[in-house]
Amino acid sequence: MKKYLLLFVLAFITACQQPAVKKNVTVATSHNAKNSLDYVGTYKGILPCADCSGLETEIAINENATFCIRTKYQGKGDKIFVQKGNFTWNKKGNTIILTDIKNAPNKYFVGENTLTQLDLSGAKITGSLADDYILSKQPTDSTTMETVDEANAATVDLNSRISTTTVIQKVNPAVGKYPLAETKWKLVSLHGSKIVQQGKKEYFLKINSKDARFTAYAGCNSIAGNYIMPSSNVIDFSDVIMTRMACPDMTLEDKFGAMLVQVIRYKIESQSLTFYGDGKKVLAQFKATK
Repeated sequence: MKKYLLLFVLAFITACQQPAVKKNVTVATSHNAKNSLDYVGTYKGILPCADCSGLETEIAINENATFCIRTKYQGKGDKIFVQKGNFTWNKKGNTIILTDIKNAPNKYFVGENTLTQLDLSGAKITGSLADDYILSKQPTDSTTMETVDEANAATVDLNSRISTTTVIQKVNPAVGKYPLAETKWKLVSLHGSKIVQQGKKEYFLKINSKDARFTAYAGCNSIAGNYIMPSSNVIDFSDVIMTRMACPDMTLEDKFGAMLVQVIRYKIESQSLTFYGDGKKVLAQFKATK
């Protein structure tokens, strides 16, 4: 009897147990540019430029999360501006952020063999010029510009400058009581030597923000040329030319013209303007006259 009772209990327990339900476990896989595209490489294009005909741009995106960007202002000389740094990804994994570029567009949407420059807020630029902000990946085996020869005298390394931000932003120099642009600056010293005025006409420099040109005078001939401002307090003079009238002594103006192409940074304090070269070397000093 006990044997039959034990069998009944076991049968009851087995009947009441719910069969195991097999659950399908799904592993979520998020496909994005970061993990799905071969984004490492060099991208080129000509981006719109506020004060030139176009900004020739080349960006190398390296596997070690670094970048190298080279830019050249069309129609404003042959100088190439170079900046290197690190980049990160946004949360969606579809946009890289050049973290070493501040106060200027530094976000690029990553597509199939393309980089699209975004605006300051990280949104795509729309309108008739939308396609002009797209850089194309180059068919090359090289995945970095670290090996590019940068010994060219026309290359400017922005990383070594005192003030480094970007080469894309247009900076308005006509701000303040004595703005850099639209103010007539009288030359008071050059390479540490005080300037002694000869004749009635002041030795001066004047920058025009409307056409990105400058004019100057240092004793005999008229001096003129172009300028660009890659970032705040950074200025680069190019295509410096002067008339060639026969003058008794053109030493000062020749030195003045040569000085302009060495300028990297400027500083305005009260009504004084100072030009700096490499490091903290003072090249020239001016005083606002009007």
